[in-house]
Amino acid sequence: MLLQCAFCHKSFSVAKVTQTRGKGIGAQIQCPKCQAWLGRHKSLTAGKIAGFYLAAFAGLAGYFMDNMMHIVTPTIILSVILVGVMHIMDHLILIEPPEDVVSSHDV
Repeated sequence: MLLQCAFCHKSFSVAKVTQTRGKGIGAQIQCPKCQAWLGRHKSLTAGKIAGFYLAAFAGLAGYFMDNMMHIVTPTIILSVILVGVMHIMDHLILIEPPEDVVSSHDV
């Protein structure tokens, strides 16, 4: 899988990432080409997770409760749409530019 840096716009492989910081939704990686720190939108990632679990729980509820299909079906459809839209919008964002760029702007 290739990722694209939000700073230098060059693609790199996940296997080439050696520097990381943080854990969970707030984890950040360092671009191996320009050394910029990259991360994901926390709200979009949390929305994707919430949409997935909402669809999964609604599917289980629909399977075990026969009289809930009028509520479960629209819930599953809207949750899958939510996950799809958030997945399309979610991309790497620049958290911290490389140090050499920061020092050149300070002069």
